[in-house]
Amino acid sequence: MTRREMVKGVYQILPNMSYGDAITNHVLVIKDILKELGYNSGIFSVNQDPRLSDLAQSYKDYRPLSSEDNLVIYHFSIGSEITDFFKTLPDKKMIVYHNITPSHFFLGINRMAEVDCRRGREELKSLIPFVEIALGVSEFNRLELEEAGFKITGVLPVVLNDYFYSRMPNRRLLKLFNDGKVNLLHVGRIAPNKKIEDVIKVFYFYNHKINPASRLLIVGSDVNMENYAFGLKELSDGFGLGEVYFIGAASIEELNACYRVAHAYICMSEHEGFCVPLLEAMFFGVPIIAYNSSGIPYTLGDAGILVNEKNFEEIAEMMDILVRDKRVRDRVVECQRKRLKDFSMERLKDSLKEYLNKFKI
Repeated sequence: MTRREMVKGVYQILPNMSYGDAITNHVLVIKDILKELGYNSGIFSVNQDPRLSDLAQSYKDYRPLSSEDNLVIYHFSIGSEITDFFKTLPDKKMIVYHNITPSHFFLGINRMAEVDCRRGREELKSLIPFVEIALGVSEFNRLELEEAGFKITGVLPVVLNDYFYSRMPNRRLLKLFNDGKVNLLHVGRIAPNKKIEDVIKVFYFYNHKINPASRLLIVGSDVNMENYAFGLKELSDGFGLGEVYFIGAASIEELNACYRVAHAYICMSEHEGFCVPLLEAMFFGVPIIAYNSSGIPYTLGDAGILVNEKNFEEIAEMMDILVRDKRVRDRVVECQRKRLKDFSMERLKDSLKEYLNKFKI
């Protein structure tokens, strides 16, 4: 038997392999680390983006590989048929919890999302007897796991894959938005928990009261959230904001361009398990203003600017200081760069090795 055949397997399962998605990126980074550590590994999911079809298989294809000698890592983020499948496996079991948006955010917007999120919260607790270790991608998520009743918990941090964010930026967007106007940026799925309407309200005060030579870039897919996206566009039109751009789902190159032209990043979200765009803004040296809620302060640490109240006019004034005052801006950006070091590949690798050692594999 060769050394490779003797290596036990560590496999990952999740509901959706989606191109550019934060959970998918986390899974792919972990896959690379597992390969480096010498483990047999693979990724199995319910749905696979065609662009990722060579990286993942149907979760049903895992059954023949299943073994008491293997470890299965379930990336949990929503109610899914994978949960019952996962419970029946003889493998050692660990979950990585990416958080679930509370269902009330989707009331009147997307009935299916509301049901799936409520189901996900119920399914999470049902996993307690089956899981040996439950990890959150942030301390905020770990605390939720602990509160739910999981006995052994920990944190498996998110990292950025430098390869993606070092790609050449999209030239068309660079040329379009690098014209001397101030660009404010928000990145993330178009979803009601993100409170993008509050981002637009901040921009109203900034654009109408402080700096008319400015625009707001909103990057993210509105798939299954078209009602919410329509309301955002109506709000923007009602405010007379001609400089709000809904970019939609962006490629890595397009996302790269948006960060490169941004003067400040704004997040008014009221529920985040982690919020990867905050790390992306840190990577590109874009100063951050964010609302103090859920997992956001755990991700920012001492970096960026946290606001405790949504006084839109005051936030717009803070934004103006960040944009105009180089000394303040440089201080904020430097603090963010230091914080980003806490989310290094080495830290993730060390954490993963520590948890794998608990399984004696």
